[in-house]
Amino acid sequence: MPSKIISIQEAVAQIPDGTKLAISGNMEMSPMVLIREIIRAKRRELYLVCTGAAAVNADLLIGAGVVSTVEFSQISLGEYGFGLNFRRKFEQGAIVGLEHACPTLTAAIGAGASGIPFTPVRGLLGTDYMQIRPDFHEIKNPYNAEERIAIVPAIRPDVAIFHGYKADTLGNVIAHPAQNNRLLAQASVKSFATVEEIVSPEELLSEANHGVAFIPSLFLSGVIHAPGGAVPTACPGYYEVDDDEISIYIEASRSDASFEEYVKSLFNT
Repeated sequence: MPSKIISIQEAVAQIPDGTKLAISGNMEMSPMVLIREIIRAKRRELYLVCTGAAAVNADLLIGAGVVSTVEFSQISLGEYGFGLNFRRKFEQGAIVGLEHACPTLTAAIGAGASGIPFTPVRGLLGTDYMQIRPDFHEIKNPYNAEERIAIVPAIRPDVAIFHGYKADTLGNVIAHPAQNNRLLAQASVKSFATVEEIVSPEELLSEANHGVAFIPSLFLSGVIHAPGGAVPTACPGYYEVDDDEISIYIEASRSDASFEEYVKSLFNT
């Protein structure tokens, strides 16, 4: 089998303008080195899908002008406060926002992974989601004529990116158990993972059942060896959140002008 170990540049070359790009992570396990390379490559008009409660990963892409549409359930920096770029760009009308409840986003990605066009979700009827999301519909339960239920469209991203702990030389990956990366990889046409370490298949298999998620190489288009690839977010067992860098980031995010200078400083240009 050809190796699935590739470079960051090879991965980003497969993320053209207009891609529906899904990201996982928050203040832990965000694929930041890939995100910075996407910005360096000057990609534009990306349709961003944020799985789970996104954070600096989404906020950086939005602030850098890479994103035109974002599908999300929550974008904030957790205990560090608001995602200021996301908030400002949304208020300016610079991006289109498609809001989800957490269950609808997970269900929609699950439908994409299953190859079905939509999925039922309880708890939506009677909420404003049915008004702000005209693509959410109400139907009669075909198995109970007295019940109505909401349905949401499947999400099938063109590309998914996430950060994992380790990969083996065959391209299998172990990652954070709570971030649905396996489901995301199954739902996406292509998927790329950055990892802290490349190990033997035997070593990876020995850790696969110890509180981690195992993503088979079958669901991955490429794996990038990127120690520190989640910085400034945390990678449990490897490093914590870089508080100093997050403080610098927040200050830079207070205006378009200051954030433009921050983005330039990332690449020393």
